[in-house]
Amino acid sequence: MAAAGIVEVVGRAERNKRDKRARLIAAARELFRIKGFEQTTTSEIAERADVGKGTLFFHARSKDELLVMVFQEDMGRTINRAFATVPKAPLLDQAMHVFEAMLRQDRRELELARIFVKELAFVKGDHHGIDGVTEKFFSRMSVLIERAQHRGEIKASVDPWMLAYNLFALHFSFLVVWLGTGLRTPDPSKPSMRQMLELQLLGLLESPPEVRPSSRNARLLEVTKWQASK
Repeated sequence: MAAAGIVEVVGRAERNKRDKRARLIAAARELFRIKGFEQTTTSEIAERADVGKGTLFFHARSKDELLVMVFQEDMGRTINRAFATVPKAPLLDQAMHVFEAMLRQDRRELELARIFVKELAFVKGDHHGIDGVTEKFFSRMSVLIERAQHRGEIKASVDPWMLAYNLFALHFSFLVVWLGTGLRTPDPSKPSMRQMLELQLLGLLESPPEVRPSSRNARLLEVTKWQASK
């Protein structure tokens, strides 16, 4: 009975800790969305979460770390779901399945997406939460690339992890350009995410097909072919 009582107390304490953490993340998310990152204070977050300042600093040592926690929960969950539902398809379509899920999340939480892009690259302190999300992306995308190599779709000489890194960098670049326009959806006059991925993957195909490039990429491909012939 004594052991059971201890287990019950420990279980209740752990649930209480998880509940307070969840409330802090929810409060930070809401205030960042409404007031912006710079204007939000840790005192306001603690008050909205109905916890003491000491409890807040137990879970996060700074506002930066709270932002990381929000990113880790929101985008981490999105990436997990996207990779869990990847279709049986060429690598380009599989990558687009993942990136489209990430972009849908950004459209749903546009203000937070802008804050993430602006603030997360320069957060002070522990980057573990950000690294955990990106490393998970690199690992899972690498698996898709390796499978594409086994299918004879992508050159065997390509480093899967490096290509996964490049694809994520393209996504981030696309995000910066889009969010910098102030539009709620990507600017149709700019290259799409799919067009950027197509151009990245074109030279890595084991047997590049005779494709008709999009009008935006046509001139760039012509220049690439001209340079190769010199």
